Amino acid sequence: MLVSPHAAVGAAIGALIPNPLVAVPLALGSHYFLDTVLHWQETLAPYTPSKKTYLRISLDIPLALGITTLIAYWNPLQTPLIWAGALAGTLPDLDALLVQVPFFLRKGIIKMYWDWHCKIQNETGEWRGVWPQLAVIALALTVSYGLRFL
Repeated sequence: MLVSPHAAVGAAIGALIPNPLVAVPLALGSHYFLDTVLHWQETLAPYTPSKKTYLRISLDIPLALGITTLIAYWNPLQTPLIWAGALAGTLPDLDALLVQVPFFLRKGIIKMYWDWHCKIQNETGEWRGVWPQLAVIALALTVSYGLRFL
């Protein structure tokens, strides 16, 4: 799944749950749940980065930052936890950077984690996989905005 939906859900969890001991692990866990939802990815296994990957990243990360900023703006009392939730929700995908170093890819627990993280993905190169990601972002924004009125 792209970075933006993971950040949006993590930020929404940070806005919704005022206890960091609950919100941050829940945001982290949401990452793996969202990976099982059908989603578009420009690069499928074996995940060899291409020009499309770098173009997607250059759009996706600013969008994730913008969504998180918007949720924090709507819920200013929860700002630190919103950012912590967004970070926790995206953190598991840093494994993609780690396995670019061949030493790590071939080693025990990191390889086992990478293989498992790849296995739970429900991704497609078809554009129909974009819609579930947009729905996740819309739902996170709707919940976060609605908190303003509670």
